[in-house]
Amino acid sequence: MQNIRRVRDIVSIKRTIWSNYDRFRTLPVFYLERNEVLDAVAALPEEQIAEIAADCREGGVRWRSFVKYMNKIESALLAGREVLDWSQKDEPLLESIAGVPVSDFVKIEERASGAAVSFAVRGTFDLLQRGNRNGCTEIRGLSVTPETSFTVVNELLPYWEDRYSVALKSPGLSFAISAEDPKLGKKGTSCIRLYVIEEGAVKIDDLGKYIDTTPLTLWITP
Repeated sequence: MQNIRRVRDIVSIKRTIWSNYDRFRTLPVFYLERNEVLDAVAALPEEQIAEIAADCREGGVRWRSFVKYMNKIESALLAGREVLDWSQKDEPLLESIAGVPVSDFVKIEERASGAAVSFAVRGTFDLLQRGNRNGCTEIRGLSVTPETSFTVVNELLPYWEDRYSVALKSPGLSFAISAEDPKLGKKGTSCIRLYVIEEGAVKIDDLGKYIDTTPLTLWITP
């Protein structure tokens, strides 16, 4: 009986989490927040799960403590790293990524149908790629080389003008690019932000400081 009750509680919590659209402050391109929260809740003792389920049922489509759990999980993922966001500054933050100059690390391939990117890195990574009206691709243990190409804009797909992100995670190096609002107060604009997670810091910058990102932002809806 207890196991059945636990399953019902998890289902109630899952439905409520599905209705929450809060995002991580620093790491939204690397992790699916709702999945991280659900996995953390499912690992709790049964009594705590039952309490959360009761809170969900009382609150309808909102779980009052969702943001608290989410922020706690993000803090754990940051592991004390300093967050350096220079995307609003004129000077560049990064000199290189994995020993490769940033200008050589990200390569853009323009196509008749859109654009693709590749990265000057070799190794095994976990991929999280978002785009096209909440579309999402996750691949664990993907072998990546400089020849590995990721299509980020395909103008022949529905909703192709949506923003997108590509993130590659590994224990030694994690990085991502993301089409975002430049936060400059100019309607109808977008930029490509570059994220790099290193041992002691998370570094965020505007990729446009290093290379021409026009092919990646052309027609993207802000």
